[in-house]
Amino acid sequence: MRDTAVRRVDWRAWLGDFSDCLLVGLLVALASVPVVTAPPAFAAGCRALDRARHGIVRPLWTTFWADFRRAARGGVAFGAFGAVGVVLAALDLEVAASMPGAGVLRPVLWVLAAVGVVVAVRTCEAVASSELPWRRAVPAAARSTAGAPGKALLVAIAVVLSAVLVWMLPVLALVVAGPLCLAAVATGARS
Repeated sequence: MRDTAVRRVDWRAWLGDFSDCLLVGLLVALASVPVVTAPPAFAAGCRALDRARHGIVRPLWTTFWADFRRAARGGVAFGAFGAVGVVLAALDLEVAASMPGAGVLRPVLWVLAAVGVVVAVRTCEAVASSELPWRRAVPAAARSTAGAPGKALLVAIAVVLSAVLVWMLPVLALVVAGPLCLAAVATGARS
């Protein structure tokens, strides 16, 4: 009888964590409407889920926006550089398609783009968990990516799965950032 009550409480706690994850996804999507604010929004989402993971219970809505404002100080510039990087990578891939040796060059460019995305996700997680400024978080994320390739591969898989889910059902773009934040926190430096 007692085991059933414990299972029910665990199930309800899991459901609460799941709903927090989806709410974080919605908040990140809302805060990311201006594209350059996506990194601070993602960092705020990682911070909210990191708090929940360590049992610090605060109102998610208000703490998310406070964390977003704090992360936006250097994160908007990081987002602008990231947007420029995405445009340049897309141009490089387009130009590489028409060059001789495209069969070799395109996969190399895709791998470099994937590494860039993983470092960006881990940078947001580093800003959220260790409260590093954005300028110091980028090299720290690059070092942790190179130092733990298994965790970096897990983040890359989470990003690819998120992209596939949004491709299959575009409405999931509203909540997919939540599970992606959870994956970043789970593979981060404090895990």
